[in-house]
Order: sequence, then C-alpha cells, then structure tokens
Amino acid sequence: TGKARAPEDPVSRTMATPPAVLAVMRAARVVCRTPRDAVMFAVHCTFLAEGYVLLAAGDNVDPMMFQEKEDEPDDGLPKRKPDPHVGWNDMDDEYAFKYCALADYDNSAQAPAPAHVGAILKAIFIGDTLMCHSVRTEDGARAHNPGAQPLAALELRMATHSKDVDEVTLAADPTLALADVAALVDATVKTLVDPVSGRSIDPDDETSGGRVARGPGARGETGSSA
Repeated sequence: TGKARAPEDPVSRTMATPPAVLAVMRAARVVCRTPRDAVMFAVHCTFLAEGYVLLAAGDNVDPMMFQEKEDEPDDGLPKRKPDPHVGWNDMDDEYAFKYCALADYDNSAQAPAPAHVGAILKAIFIGDTLMCHSVRTEDGARAHNPGAQPLAALELRMATHSKDVDEVTLAADPTLALADVAALVDATVKTLVDPVSGRSIDPDDETSGGRVARGPGARGETGSSA
C-alpha cells in the first residue's frame, strides 16, 4: 500500500504557458481597441490559464467587492455575471478583474474549501507603462488585515510587449499585437499570480526572489498596503 496523496491546491502548479495564454485570448473572442488592450487582456488570460474563473470585469468589480449581502439565493458558489467580460475595457486606460479559484466550481472536489479563494487584478496605464496590482481575496473581499494579504505589483512597458498593428488585424486577432509573449507570461505568473495563489517562492530563484520580475521590460514588487 502506498501513502495517500494529499489533495492538490487548485492553483499550486504553473499551468500558464505562452501557447495556452494565446489560445485563451483567441477563444474569448473579445474586441481589443488598442495594443494596450491586447497586453492587458494577455495579463488577464494568464490568470484564466492558471485556473481562475472570471466573476466580473470593469466597473462591475467594485460593486461586487463591497457587496455585503447577495440579492439572490445563496447556492454556496461565488456570484458570476452572465457575461463577465462585458465592459472589461470601458474605462479609459484603467482595468479591473475579479476572480475565484476554479475549485469553487469543481463538483469533484472532495471537500468544500473553508473560504472561496480568489483574486482581484487592477491596472492603469501611466505613459508607456502598464502598472498592474493583484491581491488575494477570501469570500469575495480582501482580508481586513492587509499584512496577511500582500499586494503584488508589476510594471510592463509597451515598447517591450506590444506591436503596432492596424485596426483590422487587431480586431481579427489581438494576439498579433503582442511582443515577447514568453517574458510577459513569465512575469505575470511569478509577480502577480504566484503571490495571490499562496505558492511558495524559492528565495534562491532570482527570477522570483522577493517576487520581483527580472525579465525585460518588467519590474515587480509586493507591499502590504494598497
């Protein structure tokens, strides 16, 4: 007889690869108006490829975040908009996404999680730089103790991760507006996804030590305050 295998954390393994992220982007069939939109959507799709489910985007994120009581019957699952991508790029140069872990929608789970674990991703463009922040959530809201839920931060330069394409090409396939996708995905996973997923960080790995992205065109850090 062998030892019983401990249940795996649903977001404990890196699943996002550049081909996987590009496939998720194409499958979503959203409209990107600019290369900036395409880069932001690639960051978002990295979270999806890592095992997160989108609950809401854009202006719909904050009302859900601060909602104290559900208007609809509680079925034990996080609430999800019928089409959560609606309005994802309606805010000029600002973006917001709210996720829960895929396990919360997995009927095969052996036991319910003590709390619905998820994440909130927000970003804003300042000049040529996309400044992203992510934070872990439990039961839809950030913990009241900021020190227990570090805010992860990543800066991505458009000069490194985007290409100029015409409107027709961008509308047909926004992935064609991306550059250095491997570095983009790697920085997003190590700097935005890993900290909120509770993964252990190897202090000897200089690409993730202190959760700082070392890739070209990317800088990252975590802090204890928003």
